[in-house]
Amino acid sequence: MSDYADLSDQDAADLIDEGADAGIYTLDRSSGGNATITGVSPQGTEPKVITDAFGELQQDTDVDFRVISVVTDSINDALYDAGYDDFASLADASIDDIASLTSTLTESRAENLLKEARTHVPVGLRLAKTAATYYGQRIDPDTERAAARVTDLSLVTDSVGEPLYRSEGWEPDDERGMYVSDIGRNAGSPVTTGLHLLDDPDYPSVPKTATHPDAAYDALPVDDNGEVVPPAVPIDPRFQVPLDELIAKKLARGLVPIRVVGPRGSGKNYLIKYLCHKTNRGYQSIDVDRATEPEDLFGPLVPDGDVIVPRNGAVKQGLLNGDTIVINEFPVMQAGAAIALHRLLNEGTLLVKSHGELVEPHPSARMVITMNPPTREYRDSEPMNSATRGRFRSFEQPYIQEIEEEVETLDRQANSNDPVVDRPTLKKIVQFAHQTRENESWPTLSTRNLTILCEHIEDGVYPKAAVKGVLWGVAEPNQYPEDAYETLNDYL
Repeated sequence: MSDYADLSDQDAADLIDEGADAGIYTLDRSSGGNATITGVSPQGTEPKVITDAFGELQQDTDVDFRVISVVTDSINDALYDAGYDDFASLADASIDDIASLTSTLTESRAENLLKEARTHVPVGLRLAKTAATYYGQRIDPDTERAAARVTDLSLVTDSVGEPLYRSEGWEPDDERGMYVSDIGRNAGSPVTTGLHLLDDPDYPSVPKTATHPDAAYDALPVDDNGEVVPPAVPIDPRFQVPLDELIAKKLARGLVPIRVVGPRGSGKNYLIKYLCHKTNRGYQSIDVDRATEPEDLFGPLVPDGDVIVPRNGAVKQGLLNGDTIVINEFPVMQAGAAIALHRLLNEGTLLVKSHGELVEPHPSARMVITMNPPTREYRDSEPMNSATRGRFRSFEQPYIQEIEEEVETLDRQANSNDPVVDRPTLKKIVQFAHQTRENESWPTLSTRNLTILCEHIEDGVYPKAAVKGVLWGVAEPNQYPEDAYETLNDYL
């Protein structure tokens, strides 16, 4: 009960006993003493603590649109007269449909009404529509049934687009043809980075937005205006420059190897995906492990009739096509696989010994690796070989330092289409998350964890319970999330 209402465990137990004594229900108790409520017969009004937590009990079966803040009695009647009989149908209406239904229902009030109406639509209905959209994208036109897709990367030989300045006839230093850092600290004073925009946004591996016809589950979220939600860009703690600006300028230098070090869920891959989306560059993310060998990166030798021929792996094919290759958890690879990349990191050419090939990558090809810091929390992370480490331009991506900045980012992601969690509650959650990042004995709530937490809230979980559930889910064996619950009570 303490997850849902402002009650201690003892207060909740007393309230349950009082209800049984009043004859509202009967209690059965297990051998362990736990009480199970049975035979409920509601009497009188609900206790105030229940009303405060869950709202007034609706006695009639008709939908009352007056729970929406801008809806008056006359507007409520007008909505019924116009044929709206539930929140789902109202949420699907347009501003033009309902504006002017009454003399007081202006366009701005209609916009607020529709936005608030979406919060009352059962989440299951929204999820069903979204799932249907994704399902429809996988329909085979021949069978009219959904099907999986398997892409042989070695056969994807199309190259990324040309630099936009070439297509448009601009000078190479024309700002219109390059990425301009205008987020985070640079929002008020944009900085040109020199990273050229490419002219083919439909190139297959350019990261897609959630509104794209071919969007999948890894699509980039968009805000109310249909724009991609930008990452909350931290300042590199040593260079004191926004990270998107630093990385974009390194990417502008060509095949310069970049290493991004940061804790889980801090947004390392999202930042690279965002830069690739903004510049129409191919994005290939590859996860490696201790079993990864050079042929997993570059491709094996396979029989073709009477001869043995090379088959391109993801890294080699991506370099040929001009993609931005992102290798995650790079240090855990076997030394041989990492050393096989040394010539590429040093000289910009790839020698694939087993293939007998010297590959000069496409001029738009780029290489980025990510890794967790080799600290106690990430004890499975391997420290990188010093000879390999010295070949990279290294940057640190910490968790977002400013609470308001993280709140703004989460607000745009969680509430972009339908309001999920109000901003004051979101701020309390972020404030608590920042405390978990400062206490080594507590499970750490990352920015990614907070997006999952908001998803739980959308599914009907109360905020406090959602925080507890996510804390439990990320806890290490030597951590006890219960230790953080007392502090959580100070926020929620």
